[in-house]
Amino acid sequence: MKIFLIWFFTLFSLTGYCQIPEMNNPEKFPHQTNEWFVDSLNKKPIDFYLKHSKIDKYSKLFYEGKFVASDDDLTFAFLDSVLTTNPETKAFYLYVFNCVLRITDGALSEYISQDCRLYFEKYPCEFLDIKNNNLYSDNFERWINLMAFDYYGGEDEIKTLNKRFETVRQSIQKNCGNHITELEPIRLKINNLIKENQ
Repeated sequence: MKIFLIWFFTLFSLTGYCQIPEMNNPEKFPHQTNEWFVDSLNKKPIDFYLKHSKIDKYSKLFYEGKFVASDDDLTFAFLDSVLTTNPETKAFYLYVFNCVLRITDGALSEYISQDCRLYFEKYPCEFLDIKNNNLYSDNFERWINLMAFDYYGGEDEIKTLNKRFETVRQSIQKNCGNHITELEPIRLKINNLIKENQ
């Protein structure tokens, strides 16, 4: 009887681990699954990340095409991880975030726009490196457009934009001065997008 109970609870636990909510089911929404796979990230094999205990299961399942990103708490939790300070998991979360960015629309885009802005403001040097990285460069303009969406709204949008960009400029000047000339075109593009939508 004891063995049966252990077997039953083990099976029940594994079944619970693998259940995917309906709105995240890749069989129901096959066009919203990840299609971009790599052998390695940041000079580490992809298995390093897929087996990493500090990376949540839903981001791993999304990467594997077994979980659909949606406007729900499970998705939001792993998208926010793009802001992690953990150097071991940072590359994976950035990659997964960028993959979601490729397929997102609607309410999820609104949510992601904030993370795009926060990533830019927290990691401006890494953000500017995206432009020249083959894994991300095709999506660079989308990052900027979504950032503009997040800067848009509220009072004194242009003033707020300029103030935040000044802080970013100081960080870039201090940490990666070779990128300083890339900042103004981004500010002007976001500025123009805000003005077009006022």
